[in-house]
Amino acid sequence: MQPGDFLVSEENPEWDLIGLDSENRMRRVLDVALVDQLRQGCLEGTSDLDAAYGLAALAHDELVAFGTDSSQILDDDDIALVLRALRSVLRRLGLKFELPFRDFKGFHGYWSGHGMSGPGGWGARRGYLQEAFEPVFRELNEREDREEAGFIRGVDGQLKNIIFASNGPKPEIILRGAINNVVEISKNTDYCLFYDRPLGDSGLTWTELVAWWREQHQFGDSSDREVGHHLYERLIASCDTSMSESSDFWPEKTIFRTYCKRYGREDGGKQPALLPQVYLHYDPHTRRQRLGKPGILLRERMDFLLLLPRGVRIVIEFDGQQHYAEGDTASPRLYAQMTAEDRKLRLKGHEVYRFGGFELKQPGAGDMLTQFFDELLSRHGL
Repeated sequence: MQPGDFLVSEENPEWDLIGLDSENRMRRVLDVALVDQLRQGCLEGTSDLDAAYGLAALAHDELVAFGTDSSQILDDDDIALVLRALRSVLRRLGLKFELPFRDFKGFHGYWSGHGMSGPGGWGARRGYLQEAFEPVFRELNEREDREEAGFIRGVDGQLKNIIFASNGPKPEIILRGAINNVVEISKNTDYCLFYDRPLGDSGLTWTELVAWWREQHQFGDSSDREVGHHLYERLIASCDTSMSESSDFWPEKTIFRTYCKRYGREDGGKQPALLPQVYLHYDPHTRRQRLGKPGILLRERMDFLLLLPRGVRIVIEFDGQQHYAEGDTASPRLYAQMTAEDRKLRLKGHEVYRFGGFELKQPGAGDMLTQFFDELLSRHGL
């Protein structure tokens, strides 16, 4: 997006219209509704990366104009909204941006108190703004270059309706709005979680998931740590639900605990949230209802899902014996089905990683998982 994309034309009510043609009666003003929409969430059809670049250019140009010859288009309220929206979009991209002022008046007070007045003041103010905005433009340009070069290919399409943490009977799902893909869980809502917020280019982080959980359960003034612990207990309850309570080997819990121990700390809020038991596909019938007949969808749920920046989706699976054997006998048929489903996921842009029960039983399994997650996220620049 360009700075001009955030401006609209309107008739100036303060001008004397007598003798002026239609072009001279118009002025450019901020599209407040558009900018506020970006502040609240991503804009359909526009990436946060593109929106951030346009907002940053608009804010920079307007501040330069104000600090040079007062030729800016926006007023104090407008520039304050633009800067708030810019911070929000950059935050969704995992970038931090702060200025020591919030509007034009604040900028004037700042330069007056920091030696940017008098002779040479214009140049000093331009230099200050260039230094403040340059890291943002550089990072946005680098990300754009990586995407254009195919640095990491994400999954096409906008993600909606994450149904996860399933720990009981299968949910019943209806399409409340078929054209817009509005999904509603009509039964067994207590046995799964339903995240329906739009995702920005930053993916889904622990911070965003905890904020959503706080809103869902109205935690009020509870600390993020308290809210996060409550969420953790709900998520881990969905791991290994098919295993006996007496079992001393809980592989999915091992994976989840290891990841949360490494990235679920207070300083790990910007890291991707690990979602357990996520519905990838949905068949409205249960296996029992199909009376032994093969289902249309061989794999409905994945053990874990990570939603990374730039549309990268990582599937992590634990392979118990049921994935490759019938009883105690190895089954080439089951193995072939599993690998065929993996191929379909990869062709759609997902990354798929599998762990076997044997390696998770070995001493040092936690260290092995920690190293894997470190290398995985490092590969994606996290």
